[in-house]
Amino acid sequence: MNTPDDATHRERMAALLKFTSTSLATDYPSPFGASIYDLQSGEFVAQAYDTVIERCDPTDHAEMNAVRLATRKLRRLSLAGHILYSTCEPCPMCMSACIWAELDVVVFGASTLEDANRYWPQASDLTPEELAGRMRRSPKCVVVPHVERSGCQALFARCDQARRDRRLELPPHR
Repeated sequence: MNTPDDATHRERMAALLKFTSTSLATDYPSPFGASIYDLQSGEFVAQAYDTVIERCDPTDHAEMNAVRLATRKLRRLSLAGHILYSTCEPCPMCMSACIWAELDVVVFGASTLEDANRYWPQASDLTPEELAGRMRRSPKCVVVPHVERSGCQALFARCDQARRDRRLELPPHR
């Protein structure tokens, strides 16, 4: 497996942060973004941000949206040979989708419980590493944590401020 180096991870996460920050100008600002690249060629495949509130669909997390876009674009169910970047540690649903999609590597920035939970209460404390460790196929998905974490943390704070400034409320259950 041809895994990118730390500089490439940081560069791609910086690009993802820039893309995800564009959501702050929408009616549905979100700090959650994800992108997918081909491991062999380094080619960009897809990116998306969270549309949970916009579409009133609890499964429309950034990672799920990026996987959906990538598999449609490539016209195949498997994303073997690909890497996913996320501004936040994938929740169990998203990490399971990454496993089912056969992604080789998942790279994330912010921590779910330490960072995101302050703004978006989390439903589980199951980590991506725990899920990857339970995979039945080999090689297991590699998880790379906390790439550009401070930038991702700052995006969460900026998103929260944008919501407050525009008096946008999270749904009552959040």
